[in-house]
Amino acid sequence: MTKTTKKFTITEHAYERAKERLSWRRKTLNRMAKKAFYGGLKHKDTKGKLNKYISNLYLQYRTANNIRIYGENVYFFTDCHLITLYRMPQELIKYLKYCR
Repeated sequence: MTKTTKKFTITEHAYERAKERLSWRRKTLNRMAKKAFYGGLKHKDTKGKLNKYISNLYLQYRTANNIRIYGENVYFFTDCHLITLYRMPQELIKYLKYCR
């Protein structure tokens, strides 16, 4: 049985934010966005302070309907288009281990 995978795209804005906020090159963002899209932690899988933080970010970006957390970063997708990304605040990183 084969698993169908969606193809996703990355906007120029996301490339600019990755360079500005994380000092990532295009190739790095391509690799990390793929990992986040297919294997990242979904908004519905979070709880507590982490869920509240993600919910507040969601309210800022109402067009982002697919929010993923991978590593220490939060990725905002609209369907399968990466719009922007943020580094997670240091005080919330410790809560990631309780979400899987």
